[in-house]
Amino acid sequence: MENGCVFCDPEKMKERLIWENADWSVVATLGQIVGGYVLIIPKAHIPCLGALPLGGAMANLVTTIYSAARALNLEYVHDDSPGAVSRILMFEHGIVGQTVKHAHLHLLPVKVDLTPKIVADFPTVDIDNLSDSDSYLQDVYASRQEPYLFWTTPNGDSMICWNPPAPSMYLRLITAELLGFPERGNWREMDRNLDNQLQEETVRRLKSYFP
Repeated sequence: MENGCVFCDPEKMKERLIWENADWSVVATLGQIVGGYVLIIPKAHIPCLGALPLGGAMANLVTTIYSAARALNLEYVHDDSPGAVSRILMFEHGIVGQTVKHAHLHLLPVKVDLTPKIVADFPTVDIDNLSDSDSYLQDVYASRQEPYLFWTTPNGDSMICWNPPAPSMYLRLITAELLGFPERGNWREMDRNLDNQLQEETVRRLKSYFP
């Protein structure tokens, strides 16, 4: 536990907690761009998911991601086609644009491709398709040790952009813009009444999918 870290203090998140296991918590995020917007947060204080050691917690992460994505798909997307769970939007500010300096993976029940916007915004940086190499995020981060942006595409690919000059909350901001809710991009400036309503709804709708 890191002193002063909001994600290290379970009391700070108990009203938004949907489910937890020994290594991970699934919570409704502050700043609900859309209902069903959740974070998967490690209980260990690590800077990004790329820094997560391979082993038990990593295996729990895969299971936790699948469970959360499946719940979002069943409750919000209603897509029964093969691979639908993998098309839930996921992203991480891997030490780029973090407002909380503790790893956390964003999941939203939407199908939107962030890739063209990211490529246009950062034309000179390296962008890799992890799905082409069958590499884990942890493998490539271990070899480069650089800040990154990570996101998934509607066809299930996992993408990583290395050391971009991205502003705070960049992936949130472009997601909100592409979804037609630019006023919800900055969680600090979102309408509090609407945000609280969507948070409560997200917790209520998703809790029943977890044991």
